[in-house]
Amino acid sequence: MSAILEVKGLTKTFGGVNVNNNISLELHPHTITALVGENGAGKSTLCKMLTGVYHPDAGQIFMDGKEVHFAGPGESMAAGINMVYQERNVIGMYTGAENICLGEEQKKGLFVSPRKSAEIAYEVREKLGLKVPLDVPVSKLGAGEQQLIEIMRAFRTSPRVMILDEPTASLSKEEIQPFLDFVKRVRDEMDIAIVFISHHLEEVFEISDQVVVLTDGNMIINRPVDQVTEDECVAAMLRSDKVTPIEVAERDVITGKEPLLKVERGVYDGKEHDIQFEVYRGEVVGFYGIVGSGRTECLETIYGLRNAKERSFVFDGETITKCKPLDMLKRGMIMTAEKRADGLFRGLSLTDNICNLFLDELLKDKFMQVIDRKKAVDFTLEVLTEAEVKYNTPAQAVAALSGGNQQKVAIGRSIALQNIKMLILDEPTTGIDVGAKRGIYRRVRALAEEKDLGIVCISSELDELLSIADRIYVMANGNVVDCFKRADFNKLNILETAVRGRKL
Repeated sequence: MSAILEVKGLTKTFGGVNVNNNISLELHPHTITALVGENGAGKSTLCKMLTGVYHPDAGQIFMDGKEVHFAGPGESMAAGINMVYQERNVIGMYTGAENICLGEEQKKGLFVSPRKSAEIAYEVREKLGLKVPLDVPVSKLGAGEQQLIEIMRAFRTSPRVMILDEPTASLSKEEIQPFLDFVKRVRDEMDIAIVFISHHLEEVFEISDQVVVLTDGNMIINRPVDQVTEDECVAAMLRSDKVTPIEVAERDVITGKEPLLKVERGVYDGKEHDIQFEVYRGEVVGFYGIVGSGRTECLETIYGLRNAKERSFVFDGETITKCKPLDMLKRGMIMTAEKRADGLFRGLSLTDNICNLFLDELLKDKFMQVIDRKKAVDFTLEVLTEAEVKYNTPAQAVAALSGGNQQKVAIGRSIALQNIKMLILDEPTTGIDVGAKRGIYRRVRALAEEKDLGIVCISSELDELLSIADRIYVMANGNVVDCFKRADFNKLNILETAVRGRKL
C-alpha cells in the first residue's frame, strides 16, 4: 500500500544546531506510527515542519507521491494534515458543537447559524462513532471528552494524516483505555495515517504498528512494533552528553538536620497526587520527568501559584495548608517562571525589573509613594554585579540582554530578597547557549554551598541535573516515583524510571 505522506532527508537547524537531521519517514493508511523520544529529541520540530509551522532547511515532503511545500498551517491542513496538540485548545464557555466549528462557523445570510454549525458537529460525531455531549459548555466535560472534542474539530477537515501530541497526558487512568480503543478503531475503519507522540511505552506498544525513536534530532529506530522492544527504545532515547559537568563535591547536608521543606500530599487538578519529597539547606534538588509528568504543577502548588483542594507541607518548621505566592515570598521561598517573559517586563529597564520586588524599601516618600531613583539605581548595580550580568547601562531594556543574562537578572533579583531561604528554578537554562549555561550552573551551586539556600531545579535536560544536583526526584503522571542520590546517579536508570513511570 502506497504511503499517504513521505518525507526524505528533512533537516532543520536553529543557531547552528541540527534539531532534525536527515529524517526520512513514510506514513501509510490504516497505520499508527508512534513517535518517541526524550524531551528535546526533535519530535515537535518534525511535526511543525509537517504542519507548515516551520520550513525545512533541507529535504522534501510528499503527499500521495507529489512534492508539497507549505507556506503555513492553513496549506498543510488543506493538504490533509492536521494536529491535535497536547495543550487543551478549547473555549470553556462554548458548547462542544461551537468548539468543533470554531473559526468556520456556518452562516445563514450574514449571520452565524448555530443550527447549521450543530448539524455539522453532529455529523462528525456520528462519523467517529462517539457519544460526547455537544450541547453543553466544554468546561463541564472531563479531560477525556475535551480531548475528543478537539479530535472531532480536527476531523471536520477530513484529514489524511492525523498527529496526536501526547494525547493521554491529561487523561485520568479511567479515560486512557477507552481513548486508546477509539484511536485503534479510527485506524481500522478510516483511510488515515496516525502519528501518535507519546513517552508512555506501554501505550506505544499497545496501539502502534510502527515505532520511530528520535534522539538529538536523529532517527535512531524506525521499525515495525513487533521488531523492537521497550528496552531497545529506552536505550535509543539516551542523548549524547552535551553538558560539561561542573565539579560538585560530595557533601552531607542531610544527616542530623531537619529538612527546610517537607512535602506530604496535594490534591490539585482534580485528583490526589503522591508528591512526598524533602529539600535541605545547602543542596540542589533536581526534578526530572517527561513532558506532562507534573513537575511544574507540583512546585506551583507548593508555591501557591496553582489552586489546590488540599495541600500539606512543612517549610522552615511551619506547617502550611493554605498559601499564596506573596505568603511564601514573605516566608523566604521564591519561584522563577519557566518562561522568562512571564517573570520579566521585557520592555522595561534593568532598574525597573530588578526593583519591582523592592518598592517599599526604595520609597523616598512613603506618603506620596515616590521612589528614590538614586537608591534604586545603586541597588540595581549591586544586584547586577553580584549576579555577574553583562550589560551596558541599568537604563537599558532587559530584552536587549542575551537569554543567559536575562536569567541571571531573574535569579539575582530573587536572591536579593531579605530572608530568602529557598529558590525554585523552573527550566533555568532554556534557550541559552552552552557558555551561559555553565555560568548558571556555577551560580546555582554557589547559592547552595556558600549561601546555604535550598535550591530546587526543574529541568527537562537530564544531563543538566546530573551535573549540578545533589539528589534527583523523578516524577511521572503527577506523582513522585523515585529519588536518586548523587552517588547513585545513572543516566539510563533515571530515564527508564521517567519513561516507565515507576520505580525500577
